Amino acid sequence: MDEHALSPEHGFTPESATESAPFPGQAPSPESARTPGLDPVVPGAAPRPFTVAVVGLGGTGLALARRLTRAGLDVIGIDDDPGALAGALLLSPGERPRTLTRFPAGAAAADLVIEAVPEPPALKRAVLASLREHLRPGTPVLTTALTTPLAELEEAAGPDLFALRFLRADALAAVELARAPRAADAAAARVGEVLSAAGIKAHQVGDRAGSFAPGLLFGLLNQAAWMVHDGYASAADVDRAVRLGCGWSEGPLAALDAIGLDTARDILARLGDLGGGHRAPAPVLDELVAQGALGVKTGRGFHRHGAQPAPRRTVAPTAPPGCNVVVIGSGTMATGIAEVCVRGGFRTTLLARSQEKAADAAERIGFALQRSAARADDTGPQDDPPRWTATSDRSVLSGADIVVEAVVEDLEVKRRLFAELGRVCAPNTVLATSSSSLSVGACTETAGRPAHVMGLHFFNPAPLMPLVELVPGERTSAHTLARARALVERLGKETVECGDRTGFIVNALLFPYLNQALDLLDAGTTTPAALDLTVKSVGEQPLGPVRLLDTIGADVALEVQRRLHQDPRRREQAPVPLLEQLVATDHLGRKTAGKGVRAYLTARAAEAAAASAVAVV
Repeated sequence: MDEHALSPEHGFTPESATESAPFPGQAPSPESARTPGLDPVVPGAAPRPFTVAVVGLGGTGLALARRLTRAGLDVIGIDDDPGALAGALLLSPGERPRTLTRFPAGAAAADLVIEAVPEPPALKRAVLASLREHLRPGTPVLTTALTTPLAELEEAAGPDLFALRFLRADALAAVELARAPRAADAAAARVGEVLSAAGIKAHQVGDRAGSFAPGLLFGLLNQAAWMVHDGYASAADVDRAVRLGCGWSEGPLAALDAIGLDTARDILARLGDLGGGHRAPAPVLDELVAQGALGVKTGRGFHRHGAQPAPRRTVAPTAPPGCNVVVIGSGTMATGIAEVCVRGGFRTTLLARSQEKAADAAERIGFALQRSAARADDTGPQDDPPRWTATSDRSVLSGADIVVEAVVEDLEVKRRLFAELGRVCAPNTVLATSSSSLSVGACTETAGRPAHVMGLHFFNPAPLMPLVELVPGERTSAHTLARARALVERLGKETVECGDRTGFIVNALLFPYLNQALDLLDAGTTTPAALDLTVKSVGEQPLGPVRLLDTIGADVALEVQRRLHQDPRRREQAPVPLLEQLVATDHLGRKTAGKGVRAYLTARAAEAAAASAVAVV
């Protein structure tokens, strides 16, 4: 579409056709408005909608323009690409900017300007410098630069510069807002007014490349893309695992599709260059971008959009999973898995190390089943509950159809147990480990029957969490995998499948993210409360990383992160010093009441202040 097609009858206002320098970078039009200062507020006058110029109508800018227009603001869309302007012209009237123009002079009428061109700093500086020639003095400028500090852009943009930082623009409800040192209070007040009028919550943060919630979450999204690139799990299974295992409203790869794979790739490349625990973008992003598969905006990325998803292919077992399940262990995970199996209709035996432990486990399982029955509707006929028992008699192993090991997370303990299972269990028994971070192959190879072993990773609490990760070993048979899937689905759970690698899907994504969050806190760049608030609000997460870590336990996080770091197939950072310190001082989180991350950092700050005061004296 050429520029002659961009006319008022297609939705452009007359000022769109103003003769001025092409954007960006040439001399300003002599007719550009030069009214000094911000518009005055006239007492008693009816409020007028704020006018916002959005510069750059690619994926991010177009989403911002739509969001602001829907909120009732007067939006001017500016881009030097006729194709981008034509795309904006296709929006519905309720989302289309009032003015679309190639010329930065259109920004002269704006109360606030948002620069939303791609991430490279040189391009942003060029665009900001071009805009500066056309703006009224005191007009606030918001850059969407996530990876470039404001100090590197302020000379080009002028003093009243702010950074609008977020994960994605298509569902924008909250942002992190950073302020350049020379920005005037009046400009800051105008930014607050405009964002408030748009219904966007602003969290004031320090100016840091990558910011806080966006940088943390982009790291996790990139890890998910690497899983697909490595062939470790499918995009559908990665997204399902994070939704069900972490409580996200959508998966990380669907989020990348919504952001735009080209946009995400550029941001991740910059974050990778900056270091700080960020990896280079997963090569699959380059591959998809080269194919023109940019995500939602092209209808295809990691997923297909606007079409019915293909039905999920499953392999039916050549025989049923069997009725007799033995769960080995007596801790929280073992009793939870046993409870789920009883409720799923299986004849279930919990096998403990001693009769005392078996009796204790039986009491807990019985109480949980009674509580569940009390909540159920007792009208109508009820099926008799399946038989279940808890024992220390190991002879029950010989009659098991499926054995699920849920003992302590210790490799040597598990290897000794699987050697026993290989000797005493029937030839076709499925032998599964519920390990959450150890290699399935390393745990089970001592059984001597590789076709019949695999991982079944239940999540805690097993009766409530809907997800089970299926982890076949290198030689697990299709029949064994199908029997295990049939078992899990009969329990009412959803399954995902992944390769045998430390952490599987959920833990391999979650714990490096928590480790990086602690690194931010250790540097003193933010506080636990502020970090949790911005991650929940800007990242739309069910829990902030500090609250989540306190819930899981710092000791668990340390052990899993160590294993991820030691696995040569992984590329993970070592546990950060703060995580080591939390465990060393017994600040584990909820399990050590009053001694979590917040308490530790508060005590450490108090000690530092006291030491500083003594030094001054």
